[in-house]
Order: sequence, then structure tokens, then C-alpha cells
Amino acid sequence: MLAIVHNISDRVPLSTLARKSTASRNPQEFDGSVAYYSFPAFDDGAQPTVVNSRTIKSVKFVLTRPCVLFSKLNPRIPRIWNVISLPVEMALTSTEFVVLHPVGVDTSALWSALRQSDVGARLRRRVAGVTGSRQRIQPAELLHEQVRDVRRLTAAQATAISGLGALCHVRRVESAQLAAGRDALLPLLVCGDVNVTDAARMPHPPELRY
Repeated sequence: MLAIVHNISDRVPLSTLARKSTASRNPQEFDGSVAYYSFPAFDDGAQPTVVNSRTIKSVKFVLTRPCVLFSKLNPRIPRIWNVISLPVEMALTSTEFVVLHPVGVDTSALWSALRQSDVGARLRRRVAGVTGSRQRIQPAELLHEQVRDVRRLTAAQATAISGLGALCHVRRVESAQLAAGRDALLPLLVCGDVNVTDAARMPHPPELRY
């Protein structure tokens, strides 16, 4: 994905390819379970955490359609989240992410433009000299950043990038499901409540069937 986009020579301001969304909700508007796109969730496999809405205590951005989330904090850590589809739960994210809706391009293409090493290097220079915990990219600065014009991708290239983005998403979901199955079975094996033979005969959760 990155290599394909790297070969594009034309640059445009990010605002040409994306619009910032600031749609938000207060905690009292949450109900039931919500899917929370947080920094810890990104760092732990880039899968949103489904939590009880009562655990959310502050205003959050609400995600209404596929987007790219760009962390404003500490640009030395590139937290850029390609959200190609939304879960069934209400989707929320930290206000420390900039929510970017792509314009005329796929989320995976937009992600690939933002994830280029030269973009990250320039953003890091913007906050050089600022204490680590206070390093923060302003949304206006981000939207003015020059990125590769992914509208120049051929149809075949755009399709390939979209497919790779979707494949990455599927693999992350599968990895999370397998980890959940492991975490459920391991305590039973350690305690001797089941043995390996029993575990092999146990029915798998529907999401782990292929």
C-alpha cells in the first residue's frame, strides 16, 4: 500500500482529500455497549474495545461512516487508524484523534497518503522542542499538510490498495477472535478443568468457525 502511493509525485493539501468531522456526543447520550476507538485499543491490535457506555465519562467524537483517525498527540508515535467499516455498536473515539472523512478516495488510499515517512517527519519537526507529553498537532496544521495526491492512482492501483486495506482489517479481526478463544481456554487448561483432548472437542464460538 505504502509503496504504491510513494511513487506518486503530485502533492496536495490534505484538506483536498479529506474533511474533518467534529460530530460528538456527551456521556448521557450513550446507551448500552459502545465500540471505543482509543489509544490503548490502537496500540493493542488496532481493534476497538466494546465497553459499557457507563464507563465513558467525557465527550467523545462519534463515528458515522468509514474514516481515518489521526492522533494529534506525540507524532513520533504514528497512530493512524484506517477504519474501513464500523461495528454494530455505536462507534466513539477520543477527541485526541482527528476524524477524517475521505473525499473522492478510499479510506485505505487516504491512510496510505498519511502514513508516508516524509509526512511523519514534517509533522515531527512541527513540534520539535516541545516537551514530549505536550507534543500535539493542531487539526488546522494537519489539514494544510502536503500529501501525495492519491486521486492520481490508476483504477487498478486504487482497487489493489482498497483490497489490501480490507484484508488487513479481516486479519486483525481474526487475530482478536483467536486471542479471545485462547484467553478463554487457557485458564481452564491451567486449572485442569479441561485437557487438550477436551479442548479439541469443545464447540468453537461461531465467530471462530471457518
